[in-house]
Amino acid sequence: MMNSGMTKSSLRIAAALLLAAASAASLAQYPAKAIMLVSPFPAGAGPDAYLRPLAMKLTEQFGQNVLIDNRAGGGGALMMPQLARAAADGHTVGVVTNANLIQKHVQPALAFDPIADFAHFTRLVAGTTVLVVTANSPMASVEDLVAHARASPGKLNYGSGGIGTPSHLAAATLQSVAGIDTVHIPYKNSGDVVPSVLRGDLHFSFQVASFVVPQIKAGKLRALASASSARMRDLPDLPTLSEILKSELVAQDTWVGLATPARTPTAILKRLHWETVKALADPVLLQVIERSGLSPALSASPEEQQAYVRSENEKWRQIVKLSGAKAE
Repeated sequence: MMNSGMTKSSLRIAAALLLAAASAASLAQYPAKAIMLVSPFPAGAGPDAYLRPLAMKLTEQFGQNVLIDNRAGGGGALMMPQLARAAADGHTVGVVTNANLIQKHVQPALAFDPIADFAHFTRLVAGTTVLVVTANSPMASVEDLVAHARASPGKLNYGSGGIGTPSHLAAATLQSVAGIDTVHIPYKNSGDVVPSVLRGDLHFSFQVASFVVPQIKAGKLRALASASSARMRDLPDLPTLSEILKSELVAQDTWVGLATPARTPTAILKRLHWETVKALADPVLLQVIERSGLSPALSASPEEQQAYVRSENEKWRQIVKLSGAKAE
């Protein structure tokens, strides 16, 4: 009679071999169909400017269509649970940002875990949010904004792309550090905020650079400061908020990355990472990214990105706690 220990060991080895064979077979056939690149941003706005040429490059490289599925709403809070439930076969890739980490700390009841539910395999770009007002606003500086807010507590309002987005947290942190009282108006879509600032419906807003740099250069918006840790390449004369307020808490860089549902095979994650790195080496795509006021920020490997996201999650947990940001 066969030893039970040997039987269990043999079964484990056989299972591992079958799993390895299945993984190799799936990679050989990957991608077997179109890849859906699910984006939390509205079509034609902000990050869409570089996501569409990225999808075209990946289509060329994979020999299968890479299609963008824009699912705007809640700054990604609506998209993330859907991405988590998708098949873990590499045919659904989500555009994720540090906003998704923030949201979970601000709204713990959200139906996704930004760490456990996803396989983060690379960053794409890094940037910041920019504090803007309309070009004809009486507020010409951060000091003006703070003075107006202190003179009329609860009268100034600001808009964001949703609760827990970088634009919300940057303003909540400003409010905490400067000791002012302003009103948060969360929008369903990030793309709706800038038009509201331009119309004068909002007094100010922090917005990702790709949304507002073109409007600033066109003279339609006035930039008061950036929330970056260093001055922006595209706006070198624009001070950072930390320079003005003398607080590192307001230095909040942003990033955009790619992830798949958890349990996606490692071989597929490595293929996705490699193809993305190759695509971002294209000079035309790099130019589009830089025109948006962003910088390429590729991860060295899927493992490096997973570790980075975990460290970012802890950093934003602390910032959320210190800023007092919470769901209204």
